[in-house]
Amino acid sequence: MTTPTPAPTGAAARRLRTRATAAVALAAAALLVASGCAATANAESGTPDAAATHAGAELTFGTPFEYADGLFVQVKQPARFTPTAQAEWDRSVEGVPVRIRLTITNGTREEYIAHTLSATVESGGQAAAQIVDPGTQIDLTGPSLTLTTAGVVNFDLAFVVQDPSDVTLTVVPALGGYEPLVLTTG
Repeated sequence: MTTPTPAPTGAAARRLRTRATAAVALAAAALLVASGCAATANAESGTPDAAATHAGAELTFGTPFEYADGLFVQVKQPARFTPTAQAEWDRSVEGVPVRIRLTITNGTREEYIAHTLSATVESGGQAAAQIVDPGTQIDLTGPSLTLTTAGVVNFDLAFVVQDPSDVTLTVVPALGGYEPLVLTTG
């Protein structure tokens, strides 16, 4: 069992709220795009076409997945870790900190921007608290870089989970065009 750490206050609490608000805004934008608000017009008829969406899947951690357009995602099993002193998260959430390594390979014909990825975790039937830890280069999303075709990026996300043996990660690789990839501990 972990010892509860006091919730952040002052500037740290404001940064955490700002990051949480940004994550919610990103998720809301993804939902709008996925719901068809990003439809395009058919040049011949002028009628809206649905935006192309690539199907996701439900897999276990460690199983690689390739979207129909060639975007390749691999996610390793969650591993326990100790956040640094600079780490920020909702410290009222009790649980075990875990780190999850993602590898994205851009096999598409378009550029891929890694920080458009969004991720959520559930564990033990509860939403997990996401950890931002500058000391270990862990942020809310992927890094702010653009991958050209065949580009590869590895990065970690971290969460406080209730049960490290019961983790479900839902990843949406970009703001639009991709259905969720759901990974479980099996």
